[in-house]
Amino acid sequence: MQAAGREYRYLATGRRHRDRALMRDGVEIRTGRHGRGARKKATFTVLGPADATDLAPALVLVGVNNRNLTRGVTA
Repeated sequence: MQAAGREYRYLATGRRHRDRALMRDGVEIRTGRHGRGARKKATFTVLGPADATDLAPALVLVGVNNRNLTRGVTA
């Protein structure tokens, strides 16, 4: 995907697509969703010099159902 002239890859990094990563050259934002119902929480780990333009798509994607948009990790 592209946002603000930057090209990103978004893929599942864990089983059952709960853990994902949004990546571009030199930046990786790992997201995870844990819990059920009202107790569901999201976690973020930022690797590299990320800015608001990098964080915004990661925040949106962790909050919506995007299973059909996410590529799985290939062995």
